[in-house]
Amino acid sequence: MNIIKFTDKAIDALQQYKTNLQIPENHFIRIGIRQKNETNKRLLIGFDEKMEKDQLATIQGLQVIYSPGEVFFFAGMEIDYVEEATRKGFTFIESKK
Repeated sequence: MNIIKFTDKAIDALQQYKTNLQIPENHFIRIGIRQKNETNKRLLIGFDEKMEKDQLATIQGLQVIYSPGEVFFFAGMEIDYVEEATRKGFTFIESKK
């Protein structure tokens, strides 16, 4: 079972970003928390080097790193890529249970 899921649009966008931005081979997709408090959690996605305590997982063919202490904030979510007239970027979607 994967801790997180990517839509096809998100996978395509991540692969394009990695190529277009010439991300080094030793950088992986990082999923984590930018801000956490009781009323707001701001999740992040980007490219980063693996740190000693990071976990590395292959999800849908993508190598993803994350801090084990943060996994509970995004476990079960889906990452999509949205391209609209007013904005574009990655969106975390809560799973529907």
